[in-house]
Amino acid sequence: VSTKDGEGYMVEGYKVEKVVDTVGAGDGFATGVVTGLMEGLTLSEAVKRGTAIGAIQVMSRGDNEGLPTRQELKTFMNR
Repeated sequence: VSTKDGEGYMVEGYKVEKVVDTVGAGDGFATGVVTGLMEGLTLSEAVKRGTAIGAIQVMSRGDNEGLPTRQELKTFMNR
């Protein structure tokens, strides 16, 4: 991730059990980043959330069937 002042950093991804379908992974990532920023998370925290939602999404078939509830997201991110 690169910030507007040129600072860069890495956000580690999440390991997935099995990739079923990549459709919707980018949308899930964007959803995590945008909602995270709207809720006041730092850019790094928002990107981490987006990465988690993208990872969850690829384990389901379709473009939004795998989108997690808040509790599912929290559980996934804490494991």
